Amino acid sequence: MKHQGLTMYSRSAPTKRRIASTADDKPSRPAGGAGTEALLADGRLADLLGIDHSASVESTLRAALLDPVASLTANPGKRIRAQLVAMTYRLFHDDRAVVLTAAKQCRDCAEVVELIHAGSLIVDDIEDGSAMRRGRPALHVQHGMPLALNAGNWLYFWPFELLKEAGLAAEQLVSAYERYNRTLLRAHFGQALDLGAKVAQLPQQSVAEVCLAGMTLKTGALMGFAAALGGTVAGMAQPVQTLLEAFGVDLGVALQMYDDLGNVIGKCDPQKRYEDLSLARPSWVWACAANASDAYGYEGFLDAVAKLPDVELLERWLGARDLVRVTRAGARQQLDRAYERLEQGLDGAGIVWSARTFGELRQLGEEIAVAYG
Repeated sequence: MKHQGLTMYSRSAPTKRRIASTADDKPSRPAGGAGTEALLADGRLADLLGIDHSASVESTLRAALLDPVASLTANPGKRIRAQLVAMTYRLFHDDRAVVLTAAKQCRDCAEVVELIHAGSLIVDDIEDGSAMRRGRPALHVQHGMPLALNAGNWLYFWPFELLKEAGLAAEQLVSAYERYNRTLLRAHFGQALDLGAKVAQLPQQSVAEVCLAGMTLKTGALMGFAAALGGTVAGMAQPVQTLLEAFGVDLGVALQMYDDLGNVIGKCDPQKRYEDLSLARPSWVWACAANASDAYGYEGFLDAVAKLPDVELLERWLGARDLVRVTRAGARQQLDRAYERLEQGLDGAGIVWSARTFGELRQLGEEIAVAYG
């Protein structure tokens, strides 16, 4: 059931909002430090260390962990996952006065998701051999692989402490912990697929399945966790949290499809154009190339990729098969399906939900499509 008197989203409706931090997902900790300064300022570091320590220990930790983490989180990206936490909360509590009472919980849970994401980016860049991140040298390029790897791993565990401080009820916290742990497990399965699948050597008929599984387990899993967290803060029952998680997974897959397209057309980061293909990473573009080609045509694609960074043959192959349009159409289908399934599930649950917030969620999807692909 939708709130009465609220207008459903129209794709043509004007909006001034863009992908960025919003009032509802602003970090509750100092910008740039993502909480690392607070560890030193409020004495929490001593509790986490569990040992007496001197200024020398703190200065070493600052140089080897806290400052490198702060250098990445100071450049926060689009914060899509943070926005998703706030929006899925407001899907059930659209009264602004109510939102303010839960603002800290939403912000803290949003930071949890963003910090997990930051950790995954550090580790991904190491394992993928990527030299740039968000327009700057990747953390392992700046600080060396051992230090960056430790920082990335630490960012998988520190958010557990932040989640504990968010003020959730005991039952909510247990639910969040269980989903958190399952998300990390799935993401590592997904990364194993990315690292282990020699996509250029896979049988053509297996390429799309492997690529989609990796997208679902990595980007999809964390987006699913973000969407479910908003429902957790909103006090929704487990079936509704599971519905939100499924929506987040679907939306995350669509985001990754558009991101993979953006890498080929050079939209998001021209310096990394064709990196996914040249490094033979499983990607949506590769999946579409395999699905849209006969055996002879696919051999032509593999040959064109093998000749990178010479792009002439690849661009001719892509153009002849209109693959950019095909790839974008598949991403659009996935995006639309995510919202259709969510709306049907909400209606089937027989609970009151906000059409206005659903419209904002839908607009977020449109902005993802524009920003990435």
